[in-house]
Amino acid sequence: MNKRNTYFVELLLFTLIFAQAVSHAQSNFHSNERIKKLDAYLAEYQKNKAVASISAGAIQKGKIIWQNAFGYADISHKVPATPNTVYRIASISKLVTAVAVMQLVEKGKIKLDEDARKYIPYFPKKKWKFTVRQILQHTAGLRTYRKGEFNSTNFYSSTREAVGVIQNDSLVYKPGTKYVYTTLGYNLLAAIIEDASGLSFTDYLRKYIFEPAEMNSTYPEFHQKIIMNKAVGYVKNKYRNFENAPLADLSIKFAGGGLISTSGDLLKFANAILLNKFIKHSTLDSMLVPVKLLNGRAIDCGLGFEIKHDKNNKFFYGHFGYGTGFISLLAIFPEDSLAVVDLINTDDRNLGGPALDLASIILNKPFNYPLKPLQDKMMEFTLSKGIDSAISFYKMIKTDSANYYDLSAEAFNEVGYDLLKIKDRKSAIRWFSFYADEFPQNISPYLGLGDTYYNDNNKGLARKYYRKALKIDFNNSYAKQMISKLESD
Repeated sequence: MNKRNTYFVELLLFTLIFAQAVSHAQSNFHSNERIKKLDAYLAEYQKNKAVASISAGAIQKGKIIWQNAFGYADISHKVPATPNTVYRIASISKLVTAVAVMQLVEKGKIKLDEDARKYIPYFPKKKWKFTVRQILQHTAGLRTYRKGEFNSTNFYSSTREAVGVIQNDSLVYKPGTKYVYTTLGYNLLAAIIEDASGLSFTDYLRKYIFEPAEMNSTYPEFHQKIIMNKAVGYVKNKYRNFENAPLADLSIKFAGGGLISTSGDLLKFANAILLNKFIKHSTLDSMLVPVKLLNGRAIDCGLGFEIKHDKNNKFFYGHFGYGTGFISLLAIFPEDSLAVVDLINTDDRNLGGPALDLASIILNKPFNYPLKPLQDKMMEFTLSKGIDSAISFYKMIKTDSANYYDLSAEAFNEVGYDLLKIKDRKSAIRWFSFYADEFPQNISPYLGLGDTYYNDNNKGLARKYYRKALKIDFNNSYAKQMISKLESD
């Protein structure tokens, strides 16, 4: 090779190496920028939504690309939340149970369209037969919670005992004709798993789900057991302050809402689904077919999975969870080989699904930073300085920082009803009147004024404002109902 050719070869090699280095640097830069955005979003969410803590993470193409946590796992002892903090995952538990059922379907030990009583003969015969598939789909006719069952404090020592909670109740509708979400119904799936596998529900999950996926911090929550790194659950009281969540023993609903886990473990679970380590791709596809009722109506639910699209119209499947003191979401975006999770130890309104915003950041899609709740600030000002000071503060933030507070009509409505809950009717009337000035074409402030005067036993003014509401929406059934009630009293 002559000197000239050698020079061009060396130049080509240098160019390739330099290009790779630049590409790697750019990749790292974009990755670092994304991590900063994810961290910033999560910190803002915890602060602005005023939750005790949030743990979140994302996995893409088999690799956990980000995890973080902010806030306190335990407020009273100031224990910081970390990615290793254990949370109640609530109805995400249904995904684990559904996958376990489908594993046994693949092995020929369960048939989806078989009468479910074949596997649980101790379950009393009902007016209609229902199938395993219908239990998974929430179309089997099984009832939902009754008063006191969501936060039950009773301990159920076996799956059979938990099934006993509903086994003597009649079906509430003909199977296949309605969709009625039932966590207690999933106890029957746990019993079916036990019959088909010969293992207890807990042992089956450990052997065929948790251990294969290396989910080392996931298990049913037995109330009497000490659980390391477990978050305390909280709720907001009527004054918008933190309180410990009610005591609840989850043995009534292990299969449908009684598991606890970490963000990392749930990402491993999602990854195993994406990589078909638990079930075949064809089996997963069959689980993602929307439920169709006998009348042809389609429901955005499959076999255990919720099937949805986010605000950017990106398809995902997974499950939201709402438990005693906890809220969660596991969302899987199959087109992007991406899964995201959020775990929150505060049960409160308007918390949304932060995992979906995190996915949008990762996928470089539009997203909104979480807004501060106007409701909490108005309550704080009203209690400390009075309603007029609260309104003055609103007028200031309306012009100075509207992008940071939720100034929607819905937020305004909740402010009024928050004041009504604490029986500060004078402030509620002042606020609802101000609400009507700010949103003159909205029916809600007039309904709020009607409700406030009704609670104050001022029937004349209550009737006046319900009638004002009807001038905006003549067909409003609530206003008509209340006027009819006032006229019959």
